[in-house]
Amino acid sequence: MKIPGIKIKIYISIFTILINSYCFFILANSCNTIYYPTSPRLELSYILEKDSLTREDYSLLLRQTGLGRQAVDQLIQLPDGMAKILAYQKSYYAKTKIYSEKLNLFTSQENLLPADKSGGDSIGLAPLKPGDILLTKSTSTLFWRHGHCGMVLNPQEGITIESLEPGTLSMKQPLSKWLNYPTLKIMRLKNADEKTLSEIAEYSENSLLGIKYSILASKATAGPVPGSSNCSQLIWQAFKHGGYDLDSNKGLLVTPEDIAKSPVLETIQVRGFDPEKPW
Repeated sequence: MKIPGIKIKIYISIFTILINSYCFFILANSCNTIYYPTSPRLELSYILEKDSLTREDYSLLLRQTGLGRQAVDQLIQLPDGMAKILAYQKSYYAKTKIYSEKLNLFTSQENLLPADKSGGDSIGLAPLKPGDILLTKSTSTLFWRHGHCGMVLNPQEGITIESLEPGTLSMKQPLSKWLNYPTLKIMRLKNADEKTLSEIAEYSENSLLGIKYSILASKATAGPVPGSSNCSQLIWQAFKHGGYDLDSNKGLLVTPEDIAKSPVLETIQVRGFDPEKPW
């Protein structure tokens, strides 16, 4: 007669542990929001005037401007490159105002107010290439800040490929929408030539548009043309087809965080992300 009572106590204990674990997870997740630089804003002209930059110089520039090595090297070659980099620094240190909007019943997204309303000074995205990966932490579902990601198809035309939400198919999106996120991280395949990046983008445009969304899409069911996908699975698929595995923890599912932590990628630009942390 005591066995049912014991079973009930076990079920209650398990349920309590699960609830407490979820609350702890949500609490920890809620602390990982928008990063603002805490170090003083420094004069960078003396570094940018050097004939060559050291690893320490690039590290300092990342912390001061949010620009990675490739972005700095590309900008500094421009006639007004120094001025542009200093403008990125000003934008990087600007405090911005955000608002939240509902994407569906369970999912919300944070957006920047327009610069003229928020008092911010957004200069925009670093120079991009096809195959560049865009990540944000500014989307959450049931208080879980899972983030979102997309990939640049054509930077000149301002087009990305993304998988958005249940009930939709993977589609082209305007690159300009990424200016609205208060958290942004742009990553690029390390040591990749233009041909490799273009081939990944071309495969994505030819084979990964029109794929139905599934939050449970996994690597186990992936093929040359997967039956379903989600934002991070779609990006993983594109690079896996090119011979690169972006899943940093090698699990069954792929998340934006897994991609952000991939050792085969390097940072091009961050905003609202701690530059010294992968996620």
